[in-house]
Amino acid sequence: MKISVRQESIIKERKGSNSLIYTKSIEWSVTRYLTDSGWSSSGKDQKPEPLCSSFTHPSLAKWERAREILERIQSGDRIEIRKVRREIMWDDYSCLEEKIVNFVKSEDREFAFTGDPMDIPSVLEFLKEETGFKPTPTFVEKGRMILDPEATSHLLQALMSMLRANSPLLNKDERGLPDITVYDDPLIPYSHVYYTFDDEGVKTERKELIGNGEILNYLGTLYTGSPGNGRGMYPQPDFFNAVLKPGDWKFRELMEESRNAFVVLGATRSEIVKKSVRIKPRKVVQLGGGEVLVREIAIPLSELSTLDAITSDTRFVYLDEDHGALAPFVRLTARLLF
Repeated sequence: MKISVRQESIIKERKGSNSLIYTKSIEWSVTRYLTDSGWSSSGKDQKPEPLCSSFTHPSLAKWERAREILERIQSGDRIEIRKVRREIMWDDYSCLEEKIVNFVKSEDREFAFTGDPMDIPSVLEFLKEETGFKPTPTFVEKGRMILDPEATSHLLQALMSMLRANSPLLNKDERGLPDITVYDDPLIPYSHVYYTFDDEGVKTERKELIGNGEILNYLGTLYTGSPGNGRGMYPQPDFFNAVLKPGDWKFRELMEESRNAFVVLGATRSEIVKKSVRIKPRKVVQLGGGEVLVREIAIPLSELSTLDAITSDTRFVYLDEDHGALAPFVRLTARLLF
């Protein structure tokens, strides 16, 4: 099996008081074979099941206007319009996927999406939105938290890292998880990680990993089992878009029913430290109070069961160039680390 990837980009980047528009291209290919010990540079070729098929995203038609679009946009620190071409080949069969992915950065916030570059100005407006809170400093140690969709997405990202088939940290007989349902969905059309087949040539589909608080499946590959999540030159299990199934709560209702709770507004990273999910928040405020000066939010796995509210309101979140999430607001108990 051979996989080849070509990316052509037109980039507008701010340099001091001026903006520079330039092009960049990246291309790589590798031939690999699936053996009893995993992917190797030699062996016998074999096709996966279910086998992929070719796909061209409608956004590709806008590629010829990419430079014109960038010249008309006046704001943003860095904007990239990227044409992506991925192809997987066997001796008698191939799958080709082509699309336009747009990356937008404004100050310390980033977003990306697959689709029409004409939507970039709307993304810039979204990144500039300010919260209505005007907090004053105070300090606490632990309490009821409302995570906004960005913070919830970082919690989901940590959970996904525990669900890789080659090194699972959560077992199928795991107890204490809240009543949540979590998916990996590579087929969200506007996601910047919209993929119709993975890097093993397996046709992608939405995969339910946690159902009503029970571990049902893992992120897997042809080698580890549960295929459909092979990513990379020599594929390893990884997620595309982490999705938390929405609940019944309305956002306004949640705020009204959560007096004195702490609201986590945004997040910049997450990691797992000693059976605890650590999230670095952009800002934490207390309802009816002021801002809480916090270094990290710590959510021990043993306290995930305190998650008792999920809104029906969701938002897509850009995690990094390879991962996205679709998440609601959630309420749980967490610890604040200064």
